Amino acid sequence: MKKFLVIMLVAALCATFCACAEKSPPAAQTPSTDESQPEEASKTADATSEAPEESGKKLKIGFSILTTDGFYIIKYVSRYNEIIAERGYESVMLDCKFDTATQIAQLDNLIAQKVDIIFLMPNDPKAVIPSLQKAQEAKIPVLVVHQKVDPEAEQYTLGFAGADTFAMGAGAGELIDKALGGKGNIVILGGSPGSSYANELTDGFKSKISDGIKILATGDHGWDRSKATTVMEDFLTKYDDIDGVWAMDDNTAIGAINAIKAANRTGIAVVGINGQAEAFDYIKSGDLYGTVIQDAAGNVDCAFEVLDLYLAGKTIPANTYSKSPGVTKENVDTMEPAF
Repeated sequence: MKKFLVIMLVAALCATFCACAEKSPPAAQTPSTDESQPEEASKTADATSEAPEESGKKLKIGFSILTTDGFYIIKYVSRYNEIIAERGYESVMLDCKFDTATQIAQLDNLIAQKVDIIFLMPNDPKAVIPSLQKAQEAKIPVLVVHQKVDPEAEQYTLGFAGADTFAMGAGAGELIDKALGGKGNIVILGGSPGSSYANELTDGFKSKISDGIKILATGDHGWDRSKATTVMEDFLTKYDDIDGVWAMDDNTAIGAINAIKAANRTGIAVVGINGQAEAFDYIKSGDLYGTVIQDAAGNVDCAFEVLDLYLAGKTIPANTYSKSPGVTKENVDTMEPAF
């Protein structure tokens, strides 16, 4: 009898164990990856492993900017601060005041602060290379804005966001060429000589002017209207056959116009860059032949588009450009000023 009870008890235990086993899938049926998540999601996680997306930590952006002065930059900074506030990010903006040594020291500062990403408006396209290497070693991505770094430095950056500087210069070249009918003498009023911004503007400009247009001289106005007036006064004294002026900035184009008016010179076509509201008034009056829009707010939006791609772990294009249409008396009433 005892033997029978033992046999029955063992049989009951075996039945219970088998029933439990049927309720739990065997290990072989457990998926090794979550098939509900696309492959891109795992790439995103890897790409943003350094980004503060967990634990509610605020994203901290370090911004090394050329200056905080000037019509374009004021609009740029205003839009930047607006987006920072909307998203609840933290920002550390350092103004190098167009000084390369200061900018390098500031980049070291931002790296030491361990910001999550650096927005860089470079003063010298080559001199920043060691700083970019340091940032890469510290696993801090760098997004270049407004003007580009040297091609050798691009390997250390996420990419570029802003206006297509070459295209803007080309647009200005087309305007001056049209104004002069492909023939005449011109002078150029530029800023930041040797910078990638000035170089690309000039290369674009020269690519669109006809062989019949001769560049008499180039002067540096330092992005200052009064200085542009002085440079233009010197040109007017030196040359009595100036047919056109290209200024790399609307503000300084107006400075040139002031000098032309004071000298009672006529028949000189002036073209600018940026598309600021005051320039639109000068176009309507006929004092300024035309300008090419550089969308300050749009350039900032491009930068944050790249940031979003980075945070999402998506592919980032080498260049993210805003639009830069030309403006003349023919279309000024249908266009919106950039700032």
